[in-house]
Amino acid sequence: MGRIFTFLLNFWNPHTYLTLKKILEKEKPDIVHVHEVPYLSLSVYSAAKSLKLPIVSTIHSVILLYPHNNLPYLDKIADIKYPFLNDNYKVYEMISALYRNINKIIINSATPDVTIFLTSAIKEIYLKYNFFKSSKNIVFPNILEIDKTEPKKENTNKKTFDIIYAGGLTKKKGGHTLIKAFGKIHDEYARLHIFGSGEYKAYFKKLAEGDKRVIFYGTLPNDEIQKFYEIADVAVVPSECFENFSVAIIESFRAGVPVIGSNVGGNPELIKDGYNGFLFEPGNVEELRNILEKAINNKEKLRKMGENAFEWVRKLDTKKRIPELEEIYKEAIKLKQKE
Repeated sequence: MGRIFTFLLNFWNPHTYLTLKKILEKEKPDIVHVHEVPYLSLSVYSAAKSLKLPIVSTIHSVILLYPHNNLPYLDKIADIKYPFLNDNYKVYEMISALYRNINKIIINSATPDVTIFLTSAIKEIYLKYNFFKSSKNIVFPNILEIDKTEPKKENTNKKTFDIIYAGGLTKKKGGHTLIKAFGKIHDEYARLHIFGSGEYKAYFKKLAEGDKRVIFYGTLPNDEIQKFYEIADVAVVPSECFENFSVAIIESFRAGVPVIGSNVGGNPELIKDGYNGFLFEPGNVEELRNILEKAINNKEKLRKMGENAFEWVRKLDTKKRIPELEEIYKEAIKLKQKE
């Protein structure tokens, strides 16, 4: 019973509503910018709306559509642990339909003045389900600081070909597909560096058993992982669920490392095939193997793609994009004044 009560509070929490409203009344902000609030609940929108404050909302994922924040691209649901579901996709879809309809009713009653989607892919999904119908909906990517004019690369004459996978050891992130594809490559100098942890750790290690070229590091601080990016030739993001604006891709680009990514969600909006990386069908071991072999045999082209990756990500620099964000805030204020 307690779990059900907690689940319901995740939709609309009266304590969050009253607390936030009190804070907003005291601070009197010009605008409220809401990011995803699965734990605070959608009552944050209601609190701002009740005070007639302009609202900008940034949507980072499909958490309002699927309770496990998992929109699968393969025939099965990855990593769903409801015992009574027995991996039944239809049952999960029924639960998800109820879940998103409740969210839709709540959020459409307190619609943000401007809703920011990080990619066109996620915008299309939310509009498909009739979310944010009265909002001005725009696509505006995450912004970040670029604190260097060019990425630092070490050991450019090294013998090894170094591949990085930095993600959870879960099936929905596709690490098992990468390990299978890598196992089909017979290059003694190839190395696969795997960072992260998860419940499928033992399964992943079993897949790589006997292959000393595959190295598991577990969870490391970000600054430690960055040292590996300095020697990496390519990164792989083989997700088998919806990716909106992949941090793994952006971190790779910022280090001047091209990315081989699954052609899902927002990935093709970040990865320009043949320019700053390659795209492949999610879960397709053979296609991924072929792309990895092509990368290994075209190191010079790959280095150029790394340069392209860094040039691409520089357009997200805060110095360039903050003025655009300020214009979005001004637009939200104007829209509120017209009501």
